[in-house]
Amino acid sequence: MVDLRVIEGSGSPEEREAAYAEALAAEAFEALVIEVLRAVGRGPDNSYRVMDALRELYGKWTAGGVRFGPPIRTGVLGVHERLLPSDEDPYDAELRYLLSCALRLTAERLATDGFAKGRASQREDDFRRALESYLLEKEERTRRYGGSYLTLLLSQLPPLPPPKRAAPRKPTKRK
Repeated sequence: MVDLRVIEGSGSPEEREAAYAEALAAEAFEALVIEVLRAVGRGPDNSYRVMDALRELYGKWTAGGVRFGPPIRTGVLGVHERLLPSDEDPYDAELRYLLSCALRLTAERLATDGFAKGRASQREDDFRRALESYLLEKEERTRRYGGSYLTLLLSQLPPLPPPKRAAPRKPTKRK
């Protein structure tokens, strides 16, 4: 969230007002990003909140003659810092990396350019490795205290179905 108590700039009222308008636009952009992610996760029936956030952002941009770039940069930085804070507990580093990999995979799965499938495949591999690393880190930490994260996790899940066996392939004759 943008700190609206401190506004940098010189002392002129016009510059302070412009900086304040940019801070409000950055905050509105952050809200839009969050609502878009929520709507994508929930499905198209929840798009009304995105429209409200977009309307709010448009109002902030047009009201104060706000420049286009700085609020977007500040908004993206704010969302990134809240999602992946670098000063948090070091035990959460695996979770932060997993979240980052999930977002990158999501972006590449949504991309439609010619190289998107290749990038998505790479990001999927990165995500799988990050997930395995996260689970192993959780397991190692709980084993230090005499438990097992994976055993507890499996006990809370319904029984897994038996693996499907593929029918044996019949050899084909070549001429």
